[in-house]
Order: sequence, then C-alpha cells, then structure tokens
Amino acid sequence: MYKVFLADDEIVVREGIRSNFPWEQTDFILAGEAPDGEMALSMLQDIKPDILITDIRMPFMDGLELCRAVSATMPWMYIVILSGYDDFAYAREAISLGVKEYLLKPVSGQELLQVLNHIADRIREDKRQQANLRSYRDQLASSGQLLKERLLLDLISGAPEAEVIERARPLQMSLTAGRYLTMVIDLGQEPVSAEETRAAEGVLCRLSESSGGTVYLGQAQGRFVMLVMGDDDNDIEERTYGLAQSVRFDVERNTDLKPLMAIGTTVRALREVPHSYADACALLRTLHSAESANRERRIVGMLDIAPKDSLSLVNVKVPQIYEKMRHASRHEVDQILSDYIGSIGQTAAQSKLMINYIFVDIVLCASRMIRDCGGEPQEVIPSAFQPDGTGATAATLEEAMAMARELLGRALDYRDDQGSARYGVVIRKAKAYIDESFSNPDLTLRDVAGHVALSNNHFCTVFSQETGVTFTEYLTAVRLAKARELLRDRQMRTSDVAFSVGYNDPHYFSYLFKKNTGLSPRDYRKGE
Repeated sequence: MYKVFLADDEIVVREGIRSNFPWEQTDFILAGEAPDGEMALSMLQDIKPDILITDIRMPFMDGLELCRAVSATMPWMYIVILSGYDDFAYAREAISLGVKEYLLKPVSGQELLQVLNHIADRIREDKRQQANLRSYRDQLASSGQLLKERLLLDLISGAPEAEVIERARPLQMSLTAGRYLTMVIDLGQEPVSAEETRAAEGVLCRLSESSGGTVYLGQAQGRFVMLVMGDDDNDIEERTYGLAQSVRFDVERNTDLKPLMAIGTTVRALREVPHSYADACALLRTLHSAESANRERRIVGMLDIAPKDSLSLVNVKVPQIYEKMRHASRHEVDQILSDYIGSIGQTAAQSKLMINYIFVDIVLCASRMIRDCGGEPQEVIPSAFQPDGTGATAATLEEAMAMARELLGRALDYRDDQGSARYGVVIRKAKAYIDESFSNPDLTLRDVAGHVALSNNHFCTVFSQETGVTFTEYLTAVRLAKARELLRDRQMRTSDVAFSVGYNDPHYFSYLFKKNTGLSPRDYRKGE
C-alpha cells in the first residue's frame, strides 16, 4: 500500500478527495490531511507518506514553501500539486522544484487515480533502477561522488584541515559550517547482498544530494558515513535526526534491510570531525550489544545517552581505560581489561602496589561513567568496592580482575538503564501534555517537541522508537478514545463530539472514527 497525505485549506476539497475517491479498492491509503502547510510539514515528518497532494495557496506556509521543505528533507516523496486555473504559473514554478505531477481543480476520482497509479509505477521503477549495480556506479563516477567519498574518508581519518579544504574546492564541496557531526550507518549484522547494499547506497546518495550541500556521504570500514553540517547545536540536531529518520524509512522501503544509525558528538571545527566519527563508531557497538539493544531503537545519538551538560558534572581524573569502556558492551569487558593489563605489563601488574593502583583506576572509570549519565557513584557502587571499603583490597591480580568485572558491569548496567529511563521521562512528559491538550485542534508535533525540549525530528525519533507508534497515531488514538466516551451521551451531537476532541471538520472526524473502529459514530452509538 502507498500512503497518501492531503494538504489543502478548503474543507470541501479535502472532503471531496477523501469521500469520492475509492480508497478501499486501490493500492492507496489516505494517511492524513492538514488545512495548511505548516501543520502539514509537522505531520509529514511524523507519518512519512509516499505521496503528498498539496494545494498551491494555503495560509501560514503555502504549497511552494511546503514543496521546498519536503524536497530538501524527504526527497523520496512524490508531490502532486493541486491548483486553480488562475494558479497555473505557480504550478509551473512547483514543477521547477522537482514536482512531477499537478492537477487542476476540481479533481475527479478518475483523474486522481490515474495520477496516483502513474506515481506508483515510477516508485516501482525507481526501486528497480537502484538495484542496477552497473548503471548506478557509472552515475556515481560521472557525478564526482566517488571523489567526494574518498575525501570524506580522508577527513574522518585525520587528514590535515587545510588539505581537505583545498581538495574540496574543485569538487564544489563547501565545508564551512558552525557545527559538524558524523552519522555511521550499519546495514545489519547478517550478510548483506551486493544488490541490497547498492540499493541502500542509492537511497543515501539521493538524501545527500538533496541536502543542499549540508550532508556528504562516504564509506569506511564496511559502513556508510554521513557528514552533517549545521549552523548551531539546535540546527544540526534537527537536521541529523530528520536525516536519520529519512534513511531508516527510505532504506526499509526499498530493501529488506534494518539499518542501525549511530550519531556522533557535535564538534565546532573540521579538524575535530575524527573525534565525532570515533564516538559514533563506539556508540554503534552499544547498538549491537545483545544485553542493551532495544531492537526498535535503531537510531541513537550521543544526546540520547548522556545529559548535554554531563561534562560539567565530572571533576575527577579520566582513567586510561575510560575511553574504551564508556561505549562498550558487557561482552567486551574481558578484552578491554586484558588489553589494559597488557599495557601495564604482566610482571608489573603482579605487585600489590600496582594491583591497588589498577583497582583505583577501575573505580574512577566506573564513577565517571555513572556521572556521565547523571548519577552519583556512591549510590550505584557498593561501599565494599569503593577504595575505603573493607572489601576493596585484593591479594592477587585475578581477584582484582574479578572485582573489576563486577564493578564495570554495574556501571554498564546503570548506563543502559539510564538510557531507557531518559527516554521514559521524555515519553511520560509528552503523553501527559498530549492528554491535557488533545482537544486543541492546532496541537502539532512541534508543540509537544518544544514541551519536552527536543527538536521536532529528535522527538519524532524518540517517540516512535519507544512507543512503537508515531506521534500522529498516538494523538489520534487519544482523541478517538475520548470520542467513544462522549458518544455514550446520546444528547451530544456528533459534530460537538468532533469539536470536543480536537477536530474542526466533523466529516474528517467521522472518516477517522470509522477507519479506526470499523463503525461510523452513528453506528457506534447505536451499539452502545
């Protein structure tokens, strides 16, 4: 099924398309609608339909602005322009923005079906072409993409900043920005076929090319890497989580793959990009961890695992082992400890003085990890494991390592639990706000995201991964649950019920009610 979204400020137009088109008899489903471009964009970020049908002239954000925003952030989406006869010039401008189809009002069901079938054919053809390995690599070579990929690989590997900038000029790559970060994309742990890999690469390349020079694509160590650039912290957060959602949606739509995405630290200088890349790679290991990975949590960033101000909470020595441990999983602890002892030397590590030093180092490492997650070490680490505890000494290196494994295990468990807890706080706060505000017909994802202090795309990612439904689906469910309750009052008109639960259009309310319950409001009331 192909999801269709409708944006038009005229209720009669929306109702005509909603009611007169034979949705149930086709491969298309009406996934949502909005009366203006601003509300539509917020819903599109959440629903991610295959096809957008939009009017040219709308309040707050007109159809052309909406087309520009969609083309830049969701390039897979096919756009159909609705226009009156006098708006033909606007329709021509929309076509210049990449819109391939337009319809003149009023639209008949037959005309719309013809256009939607044509788009469905093109979606299938796009998918087939992306699987054509040879033509796709030829296309990349002719566009200079392979040279850009090599440059990005050198950048994340630590090539001098001046050299990178000089090589970028002939490739028309602008690398000037206020903020940078990297996102590492793993297509999966299972063997991935060359066809699927190339199809996924086609998706990533398309997203990069549509970014307006703010995203560049490369490959390293068998994974895809995307360099994202933004003006400030808020801008790059919004861009990156929107990009990650687009990657997930479009790759899963075109292949059978379930990509994992790890978002590194935001940095302020091009020379610091390798640090962002190293953090993203380390974070990816936690996504692969059997103990900590939530299989629905396929997008995770540094912002999701520690408070933004966590560094200010730490005033202790940073142990040598900390950098390796902070993103490790349980099964990596033994190897990290082994490497750590190896760096000291087996002979030196046998002395009682060095055993004590090693244990203190481990305590400092675990304490730092706990503080990074906003916790207090003394509340997580048993007193016996603290340096002044009665059980803190070990006679042999083997005893010290056994204690270290337990201590670091506790720190890792706390880190993973706090990651889930932080999400839980966001979700509980968001749901409470929705429960209080669902009757407001102008309530949008933007409002709720602002309430929980996340960017739109970051909130959208967190909400859908943690609840298993989109924001729009959850809001609809809350509204319809209240509507079922109100419909028990037989004195209350259906239109008044619609208004009470946040729908200005009673016909759209009735459509949603039947779509979700299988009964019209009237039939539901009869059955009560």
